[in-house]
Amino acid sequence: MTAMVLDASSLLLLIKSRGPEAANALKDAATVPLAGYEVGNALRTSVQVHHEMAPDTAETTLGNIHTCLKYMKIVDQSSLQAMTETLRTSLKHGLTYYDAAYLAVALSLGAPLITDDRHLAEAARRAGIQTADMASLTA
Repeated sequence: MTAMVLDASSLLLLIKSRGPEAANALKDAATVPLAGYEVGNALRTSVQVHHEMAPDTAETTLGNIHTCLKYMKIVDQSSLQAMTETLRTSLKHGLTYYDAAYLAVALSLGAPLITDDRHLAEAARRAGIQTADMASLTA
């Protein structure tokens, strides 16, 4: 059984705080195939735009993300039915299609959504999905 669905923001925060040891905490967690790309883009932004991270640190973090993703359930959303459900979720809750993908998976699995995105968390709560942020899970 899937214990929780993590979005890219919470996955990145978990890796930054725990490093590769985070993999153990994610064995019953799920995410969407897009998560790795979203994390990669956030790392690029941290390096090139905000100058918060060195390129080698970003590469190490990406390696840790890759390790964690191997332990997680990556929910296939390539079917027309899944894509349509994501679009409906996006339109119903005023979310980007990307964010709606996480909520659609949480809804389909009946699992809580872990996100540090306030707008996504509010939409999930309105949809009847339990939410938590990474700070509340690691406290």
